[in-house]
Amino acid sequence: MCITVFRWSPGDDTSLLLAANRDEFFERPTQEMHWWPSGQVLAGRDLRANGAWMGLTRQGRFALITNIRNPAMRKHGAPSRGHIVQQFLESSATPAAFLSELGHRAQEFEGFNLLCGSLAARQNHRELWFLNSVEAQPKRLAAGIFALSNASLDTPWPKVVRIKQGMRHALAASNLETRDQRLLRLLSNNTKAEKRDLPNTGIAREIEYDLSSIFIRRPGYGTRASSLVRVEKHNASVFELTYAEGDASDTLKERRFEFSFDA
Repeated sequence: MCITVFRWSPGDDTSLLLAANRDEFFERPTQEMHWWPSGQVLAGRDLRANGAWMGLTRQGRFALITNIRNPAMRKHGAPSRGHIVQQFLESSATPAAFLSELGHRAQEFEGFNLLCGSLAARQNHRELWFLNSVEAQPKRLAAGIFALSNASLDTPWPKVVRIKQGMRHALAASNLETRDQRLLRLLSNNTKAEKRDLPNTGIAREIEYDLSSIFIRRPGYGTRASSLVRVEKHNASVFELTYAEGDASDTLKERRFEFSFDA
């Protein structure tokens, strides 16, 4: 998962509205979002390392991970970062306790950002947390609009600024269908940054340029799925589009999931 924008509003009927693109090599075997055999976890699956990039549970747990783009942080033989998402979704630990423990072992992994929380209204309080593996300091998020790519939360890369502006535009629509349509158009935006505005993450400038759009296409690599997540008091809805190795019009499948949280 390489870019996400979300509005977190724990006191409202809709506590979380999130739009995200997952970028990956097309040759990497992947299982689309589905209910895992336990029937409790809704997530995709990386079939190479058996981890996940984003998921929710029937108990209202939520997690999403992105990598940190920094070649100097590469670690040969490091465990899959996707296992962190799986571990949180299958855990009963509070987000604070989970992230406190994770912070002590964050350097075992290649660089990552983790967004996780407990979102069901039946709990005493909804909470959403963020951890950047470099800083290794868990942060509980207050209400607001946030965006995350491959640096840290709200790092003002051009596409991060653009996707936050797009979220505000979507929220201006009172009709939910119109709002979702705007968010999906936002996720398919392939506008690249001006070369003078590119971040310097240690990769070749031509690659940096290709990765500077919200929707990415390079030979063999790009946006493979777009997801919309809406969490309300007692239920959640998830919509996912998966793509072929072309542009955003080359949709392979659409999936929609709606479920209520366990009482």
